[in-house]
Amino acid sequence: MALPLWLGASLLLAVCGARAADEPDIEITGGTKALRENIRLHLSLVEESCKTPLWRLNSLLSDSDAEVTAASRALGFYELEYDAKLVRNKDCWGLNIQLTPGDPVLVTELRIEILGEGSQDAIFKPLYDKPGIKVGNRLNHGRYETLKARFSSLASLHGYFDAEFVQSQVSVNVAEKSAVIALVYDTGKRYRIGDINLKHGILDEDFLRRYYNFKSGDYYDTDDLLELKNLYNASNYFTVASVAPDLQALNDHEVPINIELEERKRRAYSVGAGVEADEPRILLGFEDRYLNRRGHRFNADLAVSDIKKTAQATYTIPMRRPAYEFLRFYTGYLEEETVTSLSEKYTYGSSYSYYQDNKWLQTYALDYIQEESTIGRMLPQRTNLIIPSLSFLRTQTDGSPYPLSGWSALGRISGSPESIGSDFSFAQFYGRAKYVKGFSFGRLLLRAELGITETDNVDQLPASVRFFAGGDSSVRGYEYKSLGPTRNIYGPDFVGPLEDPRAAEEVIGGNNLLVTSIEYDYRFEDSNWVAALFYDQGNAADDTHIDVKRGAGVGVRWISPIGPIRIDVAKALDDEKSWMWHISMGPDL
Repeated sequence: MALPLWLGASLLLAVCGARAADEPDIEITGGTKALRENIRLHLSLVEESCKTPLWRLNSLLSDSDAEVTAASRALGFYELEYDAKLVRNKDCWGLNIQLTPGDPVLVTELRIEILGEGSQDAIFKPLYDKPGIKVGNRLNHGRYETLKARFSSLASLHGYFDAEFVQSQVSVNVAEKSAVIALVYDTGKRYRIGDINLKHGILDEDFLRRYYNFKSGDYYDTDDLLELKNLYNASNYFTVASVAPDLQALNDHEVPINIELEERKRRAYSVGAGVEADEPRILLGFEDRYLNRRGHRFNADLAVSDIKKTAQATYTIPMRRPAYEFLRFYTGYLEEETVTSLSEKYTYGSSYSYYQDNKWLQTYALDYIQEESTIGRMLPQRTNLIIPSLSFLRTQTDGSPYPLSGWSALGRISGSPESIGSDFSFAQFYGRAKYVKGFSFGRLLLRAELGITETDNVDQLPASVRFFAGGDSSVRGYEYKSLGPTRNIYGPDFVGPLEDPRAAEEVIGGNNLLVTSIEYDYRFEDSNWVAALFYDQGNAADDTHIDVKRGAGVGVRWISPIGPIRIDVAKALDDEKSWMWHISMGPDL
């Protein structure tokens, strides 16, 4: 039976009032907010309930003097006076504390001295430069303990396993309200790496040792061990990678390192779904993670949508530094049908990639391409191209699925010299950059694309080499690859003058490309939902004159573990087109 609204409200108020009455009322006044909070944290009385008998409350109150004194001295108040009173009412009890803190003790001298090998080691320099305690500041024992912990942490992280404090003291003169802090730390000798013990199962030990970023005799550094662990984990060979010092076997200022690796299953199959060019697609994958003990691997991937079908098989060979350089041999198939072109392409190639010290991925590639494409209503054309290329790629991000800072950049130079067997010659540059910056009121995303092609055989360029614009990752409000320079095209069976009305103006793609975009995102508080506003502009062209097309709209994003899933609705601002939906997913950078 439903309760009347007034009765339900009355019951709710009664319950809330009962709950409030069941909690003791502890009120602390006077002093600073930090002092009041610290005293509350130290008081044992705070943990008692309304049912606690009076004799126990009085006992705890008598013990609270030591707690209040400890709490106040921890923050530099050595002459604090206070008045505490227990109050009792019908339902519960309360405690009123009035503080008179007096003048605090100030730090008048801070002495930091490091002895041993560490006295010349720059890792301890921050302890001098930014100790977290300044002369003239109020004494804070918490900051003092934090500073001491920094000594010990730096020492253990960098191999000073025998380090200890020769002196760690706070001398307080209550009468003068002054404190002298002295920290003298003897680091002893720094340990070096001793034996490196590698425990593994399947892969060749010489291959696994090529991942090492340190060797026996090097100074110990925890960061080196963590980096090696991350390299093993990123290799995709292992489910578990452990790299740790054996601190129970320290000897002659050397520390052994134990490495334990547990290989993943050799073969993996994957089935997935995604979105590309506003169309759903099915993804199938196969991976053989280690074809042999030298870590060679094989991948095969298939992606199918209404617009695009791709298949690729890749054989990867890790090189001398397997975490940073690798050789690939691959073959691929692409069938793409857009509103402007139809293309069928076979690729056979190889590439050599390596990470530079500045974290840029540099790739040299050589591809042989056979392509048959139809652009607009032009006659189908077949091309055979041998294309060497050089590319640079880097992504810098905070690692979040929804990054608030970061950038990515790709630059690629490619060409097809007729002298090495191509049907014709061309040279091309393509660049792409993205930038993300977060603010307290949202996030800004910038994107730009630039393409330049030089050739004397414009009409022979296949669809995959020409530039088009439009789509969810280009100019929204227009269909995928629907923008570019146009030309009057005759039908394949039509012969007649150019001005014949049966000729049609169609997009044929261009030599050059320029696209820019700006987007503002707002993430709702405590939510994975994001609202977006965006403005895109750009186009492809055959020269430096670009017929800029603009699109703008709004969207929503849902932040998934693999990155945002985006749904946008955009309006073409330069054509009489209806609003267009765009769906995409994947990382922002």
